[in-house]
Amino acid sequence: ITKESVFEALCKVDNNILKLDTVNNDYISFLDRPTGLYKLSDIIERMKAFNGRAVIQTMFLKGEVDGVDVNNTGDSYVLPWIEVVKDIAPREVMIYTIDRETPAPDLEKATHEELDRIGDLVRQAGIPCSVSY
Repeated sequence: ITKESVFEALCKVDNNILKLDTVNNDYISFLDRPTGLYKLSDIIERMKAFNGRAVIQTMFLKGEVDGVDVNNTGDSYVLPWIEVVKDIAPREVMIYTIDRETPAPDLEKATHEELDRIGDLVRQAGIPCSVSY
């Protein structure tokens, strides 16, 4: 979304869904492994530029990758993420967990209770939120 042509195209889409799994740079680098130049602050600024005409989609999960804990359901990940989501001011947030086999065998689904808790926090922030298990 930092490329102007991509941003302009997404502005024309009715259901503009943007992915933001966390606001922790180290987590993104380690787990999501973006290719090319990925600057989280630039991504967030472009998300804000949609002026509420976007949906934020976030995957929450637990487990380990190469012996590193990747649980992003705790407050140390969730609360900073919610603050950024509030700044982005999307029309909706969609949260979900793993739905199929992953390349890392020790990843686990977030529980219904964890996802419901996060969804409730998003709603308390005044943002509509859907939760998928």
